[in-house]
Amino acid sequence: MNSTDRIKIWAGVVLSSILLTLPFIVPHTGLLMLVAFLPLLQVERIITSGGFKRGWIYHYSAFLLWNALTTYWIYNATLPGAIAAVVLNSLQMSLIFGGFRWFKKKISPAIGYLFLILGWLAWEHFYFDAEISWPWLVLGNGFATSIKSIQWYEYTGTLGGSLWVLLSNILLFRILTENLPLRRKILNKSNPQRNRGNLIVISLYSLLILLPIAISLVIFYSYKEENNPKEFVVIQPNIDPYSDKFVGMTQEQQDAILYSLAKESVTEKTAMIVVPETFTSNVLENSPYRNSTINRSLQILKETGVSDILFGAQSFCLYPNSESGEPPTATARKSDGQWYDSFNTAVFLDSTGKINFYHKSKLVVGVEYLPYPQYFSFISSMMIDLGGATGSYGTQKERYVHTSLDGTVRIGAAICYESVYGNYYRDYILRGANIMSVITNDGWWGNTPGYRQHLRYASLRAIETRRSVVRSANTGISALINQRGEVISQLGWWQRGYLRGELKVNDKITLFVKYGDYIGRIAYVSMLLFVSLAFLSILKILKRGRR
Repeated sequence: MNSTDRIKIWAGVVLSSILLTLPFIVPHTGLLMLVAFLPLLQVERIITSGGFKRGWIYHYSAFLLWNALTTYWIYNATLPGAIAAVVLNSLQMSLIFGGFRWFKKKISPAIGYLFLILGWLAWEHFYFDAEISWPWLVLGNGFATSIKSIQWYEYTGTLGGSLWVLLSNILLFRILTENLPLRRKILNKSNPQRNRGNLIVISLYSLLILLPIAISLVIFYSYKEENNPKEFVVIQPNIDPYSDKFVGMTQEQQDAILYSLAKESVTEKTAMIVVPETFTSNVLENSPYRNSTINRSLQILKETGVSDILFGAQSFCLYPNSESGEPPTATARKSDGQWYDSFNTAVFLDSTGKINFYHKSKLVVGVEYLPYPQYFSFISSMMIDLGGATGSYGTQKERYVHTSLDGTVRIGAAICYESVYGNYYRDYILRGANIMSVITNDGWWGNTPGYRQHLRYASLRAIETRRSVVRSANTGISALINQRGEVISQLGWWQRGYLRGELKVNDKITLFVKYGDYIGRIAYVSMLLFVSLAFLSILKILKRGRR
């Protein structure tokens, strides 16, 4: 490899990683995703045509740099977790790209590009339900601050955006390098037939870019919410998760902050108060009124006339009647001769004293649960403690939807990380939610892009489901988000205060909610074809070797 090729290759690696990073960091730059793979595809072309070995180093480097630039902030909570997330996520992306290069070389370029599209989508679909899952950088998430361009997510979900990214990049790359070349053959008078073919390809590409944007703009400006407003109050207590939340302040002091903000903020029209994730701890679900926060919350409801409150808690459930031998659940632990489960919980309380619990079920690897415990139990002592019970939290099979005392509000609570999973999130709507909440504690990551990215993903969920979102974050950013994904009001980072505003409920079901991630399922099934092609190709290679 000469020095010129080396410079071109590394320049392409860096440029692709930057183009992939900017949409996740800089607002309103989502359309850069439509060209972000071009430099990397050119790198692959140079390596392949030059017969260079160890080409995987370059595409792995590009994905590694993209992951590091975009999600470096994980280190504020856990340095080992940050390293694992960046290194392993990049590796999985690189394996898909490596498969593309293999199919392109061994079978045909067309099959290679098809594998890149379907293989990537299948991997993203698999990642949403895998035991070890980190779908933060799904390609479709790159449009989270360009919501006017992706209103059609209500039909396709986020993987529709991923498909748009892959198709746009590959078609443009083919136009620029293989179909035309542009400078000489677009207007080649001696070959008008080739001219027409070139113009058709360019027209198809233009349609691929412009038509989704045009459709989205029409949807955005024509979408009307029904006139059924409900007033919500969002509490942002701004309690430092490292120095105060679990150590420096008593729960009574934190309850006093909630009481003060709630009394100040509610009006006679307020339908519900929403409080962040893990606001309180040590809630015994068998006897919930032993907890001071539950008693103070009921006091708030009775004094203000508000009918319902939602807040996050670390809870546990005792199984006093279970036998001393086998645990009653897969995650149960034993203490003082009794089995118990711990949960990251959303607590729903109404003014009559009725309590319901929802247990977070999309848990953070290495923080809230240990994957494949039969193999990795030896590292349980290394699990990260973010202020609660370490080890594996319990979960529940179905989403829970809380109905307000007057029956007009049916709200689901996605707890923190759950709001990243569109196909999972839609289950709340299938169970009757006409509005959604996201309760979270993003202070672990510090003042970095992490909490801003997390906020933007709530806009994607609003578009996919056409459900307004009430978002309460301990240290910010708390927000009210309408059904078009617009943040209509927000409370900034590291501020104590409240939001009060109206959001409209919705009972209609979107195509995505009804059918789920059908794009991912189709791509996943298609992998059977590629496995068969790879198997046949390997057999041919082995036969040639014997000869």
